[in-house]
Amino acid sequence: MTGHSAQQPVGRASAWGWTSYAAVAPDSPHSSWWLPALRHGSLRWDAHPGCASHESAVWSLGFDRGAVKLARDRTAVVLRDWGMSRLVGDVELVVSELVTNALRHGGAGMLDAPDCENVIQLSMMRRGSELICAVRDASDRLPTLREPDFMAESGRGLHLVSCFSRDWGAVPTAPVGKFVWALFA
Repeated sequence: MTGHSAQQPVGRASAWGWTSYAAVAPDSPHSSWWLPALRHGSLRWDAHPGCASHESAVWSLGFDRGAVKLARDRTAVVLRDWGMSRLVGDVELVVSELVTNALRHGGAGMLDAPDCENVIQLSMMRRGSELICAVRDASDRLPTLREPDFMAESGRGLHLVSCFSRDWGAVPTAPVGKFVWALFA
C-alpha cells in the first residue's frame, strides 16, 4: 500500500484555496510541476509553462454512473502504456473515489454556472516516476477530509484517497469548479 498515515495532517489553506501542504511548501520537491495546469483549469496539461517534460492524458466523462468504470478502465490502460503497472490497483481505486465524489457533489456548481458543461474531466500526468491523477467538476465546494464512520454507507472516499496516494489536494479552477488531485510515486 502506498500513501501516508491518516493521522498526519493532510491539508491546509493556501493562496489557491484548499490544497495539501506538499503542493505549497517551498521546500517540497512537488511544489509546482503540476499546479499551473490545475490552477488554470486547462483541458491540456501542456498549455501552461512549468509542465515541461511529461506525458499527459485527458478525458471528458459523462455525468452518469458509467463514468466510474470508464475512468478505471482508461486509467489501467494508460498506466500499462506508461510502464506503471505496479500502480494500477491503487490508482484505479483512487480514481473511482474521485469520480464518484464528482458525480455526487460536483453537479452543484452547474446551477450557478449555466454555461458550464455537465461533464467530469479525468486528467493524468506523469513526470519520471511520479503520477498525478486529477478529477475536475463544476462545483466550487472543496472536499473535506473527515474521520470515517465505518458503519455508514458513505463518507470514506477521501480517507481511502489519503491512504492509497502519497499526497492529495484540491485546487479551485477558473471560472468555476475545482480539480481534486492525487500524487503517486
